[in-house]
Amino acid sequence: MTQIRLTGGSVFDVWSGSSSPSDVLIEEGRITQIGPAADFGSDHGAPTVDVSGLTIMPGLSNNHIHLGWSGMGWDGSPSGILRDQSLYDSDGINAIKAVANLRKSLSVGLTSLRDLGMKDSQFDAKEALKRGMVKGPRLNIAGQAIMCTGGHTWWCGYEADGVAGVRAAVRHQIKRGADHIKIMASEYTDQYSQEELNAAADEAHLLGKKITTHSTFPTSIRKVVDAGFDSVEHGGWADDDVLATMAAQGIMVIPTLSPFVMQTDRGPARGMPDHVLAARHQRFAKNPPGAALKKMRAAGIKFAFGTDAGSPCVEHDQIMGEMQALLKHGVVETPLDVIQMLTINGAELRGDDADLGTVETGKFADFAIIEGDPMAGIEALGNVRHVFVNGEQLVKDGQLNDWYSW
Repeated sequence: MTQIRLTGGSVFDVWSGSSSPSDVLIEEGRITQIGPAADFGSDHGAPTVDVSGLTIMPGLSNNHIHLGWSGMGWDGSPSGILRDQSLYDSDGINAIKAVANLRKSLSVGLTSLRDLGMKDSQFDAKEALKRGMVKGPRLNIAGQAIMCTGGHTWWCGYEADGVAGVRAAVRHQIKRGADHIKIMASEYTDQYSQEELNAAADEAHLLGKKITTHSTFPTSIRKVVDAGFDSVEHGGWADDDVLATMAAQGIMVIPTLSPFVMQTDRGPARGMPDHVLAARHQRFAKNPPGAALKKMRAAGIKFAFGTDAGSPCVEHDQIMGEMQALLKHGVVETPLDVIQMLTINGAELRGDDADLGTVETGKFADFAIIEGDPMAGIEALGNVRHVFVNGEQLVKDGQLNDWYSW
């Protein structure tokens, strides 16, 4: 039996925000014992990993990513970097990007990723992880996002029209290995009818999958809520009665402040024109970042963490900016709120909270072991020293383990 014992650290409780000195025993990838070192005795025989003075967190999760996009550059035109990557990058380049982004994610303590689609790179990455060709975070994929013909990001998704077409598209993604479904319900206008959205949700749920959506303004959010979607990406404005329904039905939201906030901060150095920067600041003044999300929180809606990684200026290892923005703009109030978004809320969103999201006996041994107290300042989550996935140490002393020295 494969065993590992973590010694000298403190286990973080994501419910209370407290930490207690505890050793952790891992057997066959799961946590089998947590408690004071004296409780373990001297004859357990397990090899030890010294984490003295460190905080043992549950593995963190990014629940809105695009593995096939790099996060580099500045995308400021209809044929910008995202569309170019989607249309013109070869399968080989997409595979290299996906592996690089898995490594980047792992290096900052991310042990679970929820991919929202970009051509086929996520299918290939999941298969490579399954075969052990690469090692990295757990990967939960949407396959290709589904949109109407010519709809939002048609150049990297799966176009489907009409009730029958949408049902077939959902079945096609699940056939190929999708863990959940994503529908592009809006861009500048609503892009699917109520009947089409009803069919998408019905088909996903019939086949045992959750369904999420890009819906960013009141009419489209109302439609997906009425259709019974499980979550909404980005967090746009919604009417009060819709917010009440979302809270009552447990429909979660993934805020993704990073693209707008980080692009505004970093874009000028990457070629953002002055007039675009000025327009963004005017938009900030008229509609402050997080304003719609604050209203959602007040309505009792639960958030999960996501950065929209892969978007321009949002690399896959850049998660601290999202955490800081959530607090700065009042989307959440405390570091513990952010920690719960990164851990147990993300697990609930994906439906794997029986196995992930907290450090408890019986759960998978996925850890982000950090230096510092995240309750004293969320920046401590940037001090990742060790990362375990399924009981295997993949980051050691702040560096990707030797297995990655290609």
